Amino acid sequence: MPYSPSPALQKWRTDRAAALKSLVAVHSKVVDGRRGRQYATEHLNQALFIALASEFQGYCRDLHDIAVFAATDGLASSGAPRMVWARAALIRGRRLSTGNASSSALGNDFKFFVMDFWGSVKAIYPAKCSDWSKFLTTMNDTRNAIAHRDDTKLASITEPLTLRTFKRWRSTLNSVTSGTDKVVHAYLQDTIGKSW
Repeated sequence: MPYSPSPALQKWRTDRAAALKSLVAVHSKVVDGRRGRQYATEHLNQALFIALASEFQGYCRDLHDIAVFAATDGLASSGAPRMVWARAALIRGRRLSTGNASSSALGNDFKFFVMDFWGSVKAIYPAKCSDWSKFLTTMNDTRNAIAHRDDTKLASITEPLTLRTFKRWRSTLNSVTSGTDKVVHAYLQDTIGKSW
């Protein structure tokens, strides 16, 4: 079956994009074209990075859920105990439900499907895989420094937490989401003969 974007990717491009766009609009109204490091601007910038990491984590969890449903579809009638148990087994201990959408969390959670997530990404995107994984580490380290008000870690962030950096990171995540969507689709097609 030819590739088509998953519902998770469609939601990333619509609902999740709209949520991020609304925060950028608020940022523009508050900043009103002023340059410099106003106190409110700094906190709004930090909120943008928290929201970006949050929306990406939601995308990853949605993609994993869709893979769970694809993998268990047809095992039993909907709502049958066997179906409920199978789905519960595939999400039990899911790190995407309790922590950041880090490289290791993605690798761990898709391993439930006997999938080498990053190996699969590297097979399709050899030039991007390492950069994407490093980027996720940077994004989540930044998110954690902000969320936990860790001034030492905040001071160690090498990129300025500005609207420009946010837009660049969002563009990178657009590539990551599109790529990982295709990788999971290909894996499901190869292993169970269908995807979403």
